Amino acid sequence: MSMATNRSVMTRAASVAAAAILAATGLLAAGGTAHAVRTASDTLTNGGTLAPGAGLDNGDAHLVMQRDGDLVLYTSGTNGADRQLRWHSGTTGEGNRAELRADGNLVVTAQDGAELWQSRTGGTDCSHMPWTKLTVRSHGDMSILAGQDSEAPYYVPLWSASFGLQPSCGRSAR
Repeated sequence: MSMATNRSVMTRAASVAAAAILAATGLLAAGGTAHAVRTASDTLTNGGTLAPGAGLDNGDAHLVMQRDGDLVLYTSGTNGADRQLRWHSGTTGEGNRAELRADGNLVVTAQDGAELWQSRTGGTDCSHMPWTKLTVRSHGDMSILAGQDSEAPYYVPLWSASFGLQPSCGRSAR
């Protein structure tokens, strides 16, 4: 194969790949379903919400925004048996939502937008860490973590269901 033919084949292959990427992007922008781009089911990133009935799962741990308005973390045994309550927000009201706000504060809000519960992790104490995430852990805990964009995966725990508010970003625990 000549050098010109080889370049032509490579150019066509690159064009096909680019067209596939553009098609997938168009599908996502149009609201279509693309399972390969789906985020992890155990994580909610900043700006994400859990509507009534939605949840996060990791192994035997399940965080659910229940339809009765309570944000609840359960653990369960084999095949969902022996479900145990690990933590809950103590909120009630149909239509409540859980939102991990851009500032890192996890908030349960009523339908009218009133704040019913919050993790108190929002603010500027960790402004040097531009992203936060809520992660459900397989051993039955959940944590809000702050991190920065870098090659090394570095994060700071802000809050957990087991220990509450963490003093790691300049705040003292209760």
